[in-house]
Amino acid sequence: MDMKKYILIIFLLLLIGWLSQFPLSPKPITIILSPHFDDAVLSLGGLIAKQEYKLLVATFFAKRPTEVMHTEWDSMAGFSNSDEAISTRTKENKTALSPFNAIIKNYDYLELQYRQGSESENEAIKNEIIADILSILKTYKNREIFLYGPTTFGKGIGYPDHEIVHEAFIEIYKTNTNSRIHFFIYEDFPYIRGFIMNDDDNFGEYLNKQTNIQSEELVIELNKSQLQKKIAGIYAYASQIKGFIWLGNDFVFFLDEFFQSRCETHSPPIYACEVVHQL
Repeated sequence: MDMKKYILIIFLLLLIGWLSQFPLSPKPITIILSPHFDDAVLSLGGLIAKQEYKLLVATFFAKRPTEVMHTEWDSMAGFSNSDEAISTRTKENKTALSPFNAIIKNYDYLELQYRQGSESENEAIKNEIIADILSILKTYKNREIFLYGPTTFGKGIGYPDHEIVHEAFIEIYKTNTNSRIHFFIYEDFPYIRGFIMNDDDNFGEYLNKQTNIQSEELVIELNKSQLQKKIAGIYAYASQIKGFIWLGNDFVFFLDEFFQSRCETHSPPIYACEVVHQL
């Protein structure tokens, strides 16, 4: 071996040893807090399709009732009982998220159709969900975290399970001291469609009043491919689509139209979008 090669090898070994003192920072992670199995894809399927960062979807109301139950919603969705419903919906969620290599975390809280829904019960669930979210954040504390939580609607549009997760998300935001966590409120679909169709208020202004927190509206631009992937993900939740259609909510037939019109005033024009509100 000639002297130049020997010196080069020694230099490279020394350089590697020096660089080892500075471990690479883990890549950022996107964490979506989803009340039910379908909410993350319904609301942020386009963001998910972008696959910009590692993805974790936490679904909270995913518990199978201890005793078999028969509910109106499960019947409309084509299920004979709660066991069949939770089993199928868990599989639908995995099918929808698997193309994006998502980490799936399902938590053991009964959704409203399976419980009493008293104020004290909801408060207890909220406090437990806060602990769950904090545990997730602790797991990824060495990363930059983009945390997305559901919004609040009121006016008879929203759903109590969403409100519980929203309130837990807001409480964590108010007490957070980690500057590497970025908080975003997403617009729950299809509820946002109902708000826009029935209310003349600007949703961003409405949200700021409801939370008493000033947020910045951010547009997530979607191209045709990303919107198609979002819609394909939504169609994986076949049982829930069936239930909505049974209720007369035919939003599935207007998915393209809604997400293309949500940002129709955007300049320059964009193909489609999702909207989030950064805290």
